[in-house]
Amino acid sequence: MENQEIAERESKLLLALCDREDILEKKAKIYSRLLTDPALAKTMEECSFRHEKRKEDLLALSCGKTVKKKNGQGRCEMNEEGE
Repeated sequence: MENQEIAERESKLLLALCDREDILEKKAKIYSRLLTDPALAKTMEECSFRHEKRKEDLLALSCGKTVKKKNGQGRCEMNEEGE
């Protein structure tokens, strides 16, 4: 019984962290588009990608499965990166 309660609390914590990573990803992406200095914009875009990756990792930990992008709109497809 106690192990189940611990697992539920851990899952809630991971989902809360995922929500925060989602917000940080969106804000960094917006800032990357608003900045006029190309070097700073690129840095913010990279920061956004790191938050996206952490969000996906947290979802995988909390749900036990990986999140896949629909219609080839994932970060790798958009930036023509390999797996």
